[in-house]
Amino acid sequence: MTYVPPDRPESSAEPLEQTQHLEVASAALAYQPEEAAPVDPFAGPPAPPVGYAEQAAPPRDRVIFQFVWEGILLLLALNALFLVYRREDELFGDEFGTLWSALDAHALYLTPILLGALAIGLSLRLGAVNLAVPSVALVAAWAPPVDANLWLHLAYLAAAAVVAGLLYALLVAAFRVPPWFAGLAIGVAVFASLPLLDRLAAWRELGEIAAWEQDNGLYIFGGAVVLAVAGGLLGLLPGLRDAFSNVKSVADGDAERSVPAVFLLIGGTVLSMLLAAGAGFLMAVYELRLTTESTSLAFGPYSIGPGSADLQLLAFGAVLLAGTSLWGRRGGVLGTVFAVVGLWAGLVLWGQAIENAGEGSWQADYFPAMLAGLLLVGIFVSFGLDRLGRPKDPTDDDLDDTTETPVFDPNAGLFEPTLPDATTAER
Repeated sequence: MTYVPPDRPESSAEPLEQTQHLEVASAALAYQPEEAAPVDPFAGPPAPPVGYAEQAAPPRDRVIFQFVWEGILLLLALNALFLVYRREDELFGDEFGTLWSALDAHALYLTPILLGALAIGLSLRLGAVNLAVPSVALVAAWAPPVDANLWLHLAYLAAAAVVAGLLYALLVAAFRVPPWFAGLAIGVAVFASLPLLDRLAAWRELGEIAAWEQDNGLYIFGGAVVLAVAGGLLGLLPGLRDAFSNVKSVADGDAERSVPAVFLLIGGTVLSMLLAAGAGFLMAVYELRLTTESTSLAFGPYSIGPGSADLQLLAFGAVLLAGTSLWGRRGGVLGTVFAVVGLWAGLVLWGQAIENAGEGSWQADYFPAMLAGLLLVGIFVSFGLDRLGRPKDPTDDDLDDTTETPVFDPNAGLFEPTLPDATTAER
């Protein structure tokens, strides 16, 4: 028996249920014309086209000012050399047979100063100044040889320099000790080892070891110049300069200890220690000692009289006059070599002026003030080139060159309830 529901009047018709309404809408969509595209209520507004911003190249240091200053240093050094040439007889007299022999001997005495300046300059560019460099150089020069074979003695010195460099890097990178204090502590430890080395040499009964002949000074100095030029050219690489900045951030405690920055700190510190040890080794094996004799070789760190100057002071003065930044990263190529040559000529000429005028003259009294003024001028040069060498600030034109379009629209693909449904569109 089949149940037939009674007919209900239209006036009493109730609203269709939600399921019945969806069936009607589905049926209406099924009979749409083929040319009418269905409307998806979940589509939302169309997403804007995706564009990619043109990335501008990272700003680079303006090294043109460094090259201009090195050109000025070259002119000053050439003028100083010309003055030495003009006063050849007064400066060297009968001490050397020829001018070439005089320059060869003075170049040998000048090489440790250049190596010390390179060691200081490398630590400055790392942003972690190493005050232990002068101590390593002086102890290597004063300490007695620990082996009769001087080449084996050089190997011991190199091993000790590597240990000192690793200890410095450990204090700076691991214990966050300020670089200046770490260098000071390592320098004190190096000086404290001097009596122990004396006892070790006496225990081994090595006796007197013959020094090397003081010849081929120009070739040795030329080798140090090659090291300076090679290091300066590598320092021009933008990637290496950025790495120097990272090392400075790690040394200052402003950044996390990344592996590349720590390894560069270790490598640069060890290399600076090796350069300092090499400077001291040359002073030891060639017997480049302090002297009170009246000779043109008694200049700077080799003089005890009123014209003496400390090796550390000359190294810092040469590095700063070369334009090396006290704040890390920036430096020159040949500036240190030109500064060292100019300082040598100035020391020789002023030393002769002191000898001619006497120890109580104004030339002797004003010499320490001149050294202090030299450091002040170097600080001014370093500050100026550091500010001029920084990357140029971007202008409005540079900012307009890059166009940015939104990569993601937060409203794309979301349900939009205000869109008309299919039945409304059909009506």
